[in-house]
Amino acid sequence: MNQPESTNNIRPELLTALCLLSLAGSGIGFITYFLAALFFEKASALIIKYSSSHTTEAISPLYFVLFMVFSAVSLAGVIRMWKLHRDGFFFYTLAQLGMMILPVYWLGWNSFTVPGAVFTVVFVTGYSMNWGKMR
Repeated sequence: MNQPESTNNIRPELLTALCLLSLAGSGIGFITYFLAALFFEKASALIIKYSSSHTTEAISPLYFVLFMVFSAVSLAGVIRMWKLHRDGFFFYTLAQLGMMILPVYWLGWNSFTVPGAVFTVVFVTGYSMNWGKMR
């Protein structure tokens, strides 16, 4: 006779929603930063055109490669949390902190964004609320 699956292995709806949103964000981020590093000159022109920056002298392709690495680590963390592994929380959190700190270190405090910090706090808090469901 087949026994029903243990309720300990069922992913909560909040965790599912957070993971799906993070998968989309980290995946799109990885692709975007990869393309920005690969086509740095075109990316620089777009940055100047659509932001308040008048120059991109302070950044280089390495800047985007580092963001790409952080996005990959974040993506790996989300996949681990999707599978209910606690270590994914640490990968995700460290990657998100890295993405908040890198612009400040590289470009100065004027590159800190409050919306980025708020989203990071909301998602890390949401994931931490599901800590007990992960193993």
